[in-house]
Amino acid sequence: MDAAGAKNIAKLVLGTAQFGLNYGISNQRGQLQLPEIQAILTEAEQAGITTIDTAAAYGNSEQTIKQAIAATGSHFKIISKYPPNKPGLTIKQAFEASLEQLGVVNLYVYLLHSYSSYSCNPAIIEQLQALKTEGKVQKIGVSLYHPSEAEELLDQNVPIDIVQLPYSIFDRRFEQVLPELQNRDIEPHVRSVYLQGLYFMQPSHLPEHLAPVADKIATLQHLASNYNLPVGAVCLGFALANTNISNVVIGVESLQTLQENISYCAMELPEDLKAELQQLKEDNEDIILPYKWPAR
Repeated sequence: MDAAGAKNIAKLVLGTAQFGLNYGISNQRGQLQLPEIQAILTEAEQAGITTIDTAAAYGNSEQTIKQAIAATGSHFKIISKYPPNKPGLTIKQAFEASLEQLGVVNLYVYLLHSYSSYSCNPAIIEQLQALKTEGKVQKIGVSLYHPSEAEELLDQNVPIDIVQLPYSIFDRRFEQVLPELQNRDIEPHVRSVYLQGLYFMQPSHLPEHLAPVADKIATLQHLASNYNLPVGAVCLGFALANTNISNVVIGVESLQTLQENISYCAMELPEDLKAELQQLKEDNEDIILPYKWPAR
């Protein structure tokens, strides 16, 4: 792996929704089992990935991470999240529960999993700040879905360190706000670069609600083939090439998909390809926001 590839790997954050849930529209294997999770953590650490992202809402992901780390002896910085739709649960209560589930004494980052946790109770940020003051967490922030949420945080000068947001070849809604986040020393961490695996699906076999982007998916797959690149390398490389993005959260369905993601980090996208990908922007939120997809 050359220096550029190693730098890209250092930007990766290992997402763990699949550790505790049957997650992803193209996921054919279901929830990962402990032996493979152990192998994934070992491989990730050896490759140079230093951070993992989890949440109380990801099923039994936190408990599974605790078991896997105990078995492998691996060391990671851990990001977790305050659960959504739990107004009666204080930050301290949820945070301590996550520490216990994970078997750790502090976290690298603690995020609000839902912007509404802040918008309905702005004082909740003070509870997050208290965790920093106590040395329980290094950084705090909010997980977002809409650019208007980021704009409100900036307008209100909310004292946070990180926002996590969706970003991919189709979903480029946050591009205009990314530079200002960086200017304010707020790190943008992006997720959903593969849109839950949508980009890998056969255009002719899409569910009805996603059929409107069949042509764009076919174009993306055709472009990847023309440039002799895997579709995954194009999707990940598109996010890594954005200099206003600090880190990229990737979920994996297997040890093999982790290894593929690691290999993608060494594959630089040609400028001509980047320019062609710009034409694939999709504005329909019913397509680019998986929470709006019908339940499977």
